[in-house]
Amino acid sequence: MRESSLRLVNYGMILAILVALGIHIAQHAFLGVASYEDSLAYDRVVDRYRSVGSAAVLGVLLVAATYHGLFGLRNLLLDVRSGRRWERGVSLGILAVGVAVVGWGLRTMALAALGG
Repeated sequence: MRESSLRLVNYGMILAILVALGIHIAQHAFLGVASYEDSLAYDRVVDRYRSVGSAAVLGVLLVAATYHGLFGLRNLLLDVRSGRRWERGVSLGILAVGVAVVGWGLRTMALAALGG
């Protein structure tokens, strides 16, 4: 993928982070909870994971934040060295880390939703 396309995707991820984080904070502040402490109670957290809307917000936040962070790390590593082989290795390494992080996060969300 071209660098300009990756950067454009990153801008979309930044927007997704802002929207999803706003919704996530609103869920903890005033949407369906009596207080902030109430929103952190175990039963409330499990209910939130079992809610499709809340789980979707958390999933979007997970994917967007992971992409944004790893895209920044990729850019830093590409500034250290140059070369086609280095760029390919860094990109594949970042992709592998991203898939692992998102996979582990979604697994954790699924286990919490299923009560495991």
